Amino acid sequence: MRPIALIREVGESFAHCVTSKPAVPPLDPRLARRQHGGYAAALAAGGFEVRRVPADESHPDGCFIEDAAIACGESALLTRPGHPSRRGEVSAVAAALGDLVEVDRVQGEATLDGGDVLQMGTVVFVGVGRRTNAAGADQLERFCSPRGRSVIRVPVGDSLHLKSAVSALDAETLLVHRSVPDPGVFSGVRMVLVGGDEPEAANVVRQADGVILVASHHEPTAELVAGLGYSVDSCDIGEFARADGGLTCLSIRLRDVLSR
Repeated sequence: MRPIALIREVGESFAHCVTSKPAVPPLDPRLARRQHGGYAAALAAGGFEVRRVPADESHPDGCFIEDAAIACGESALLTRPGHPSRRGEVSAVAAALGDLVEVDRVQGEATLDGGDVLQMGTVVFVGVGRRTNAAGADQLERFCSPRGRSVIRVPVGDSLHLKSAVSALDAETLLVHRSVPDPGVFSGVRMVLVGGDEPEAANVVRQADGVILVASHHEPTAELVAGLGYSVDSCDIGEFARADGGLTCLSIRLRDVLSR
């Protein structure tokens, strides 16, 4: 039995997904699907059972599935994404998760993106800024508290999401880009700083087997992480990076839910 990772297929409409600036040349769905296949293979090699949610052409950003839900033990919180065009993505993810875990849902006008939520053991960091608001952080705390997790709010700054610039190497260690406005909020946690001009250089996936998956276009990150003694793997997600995406946002990793 292996922990489960949910991914969502890439549709033709991916060419029209929300980006911070126009993609030049236009985004290529065929290339993105090929890279998505490599990402799925990397997750499987890293110990996850990969399950797929079909694409929905009415939701170009649907492949960035992490924003639709937050897994916590054997429960999941369905989000209300900060960008209005993405809120319809949640229903298909809800159906997929309903077969696996107990499901709760963000209510009212709160906004919460999964890409703003970083879990380290019993501590949950939530980025508040461009996509997640204070009410969303409050609802995350309501969800996490009965499950033995404490929530710490983090200013996101210029990054799209918290995990655009911060991710976990293990239960005690964070990879943090130098652009993070207030690294002090992570006091008590071992921090490894990442330089360069791209915050996404600090976006990695900790695989089920402990190997760290790094985007192939961030070679300095791979060298840095390997130098710390971690085993490293890489995959090409360049087309998703052009759409403001990173490794973490392409899957929902249910580490405590084993396939049957």
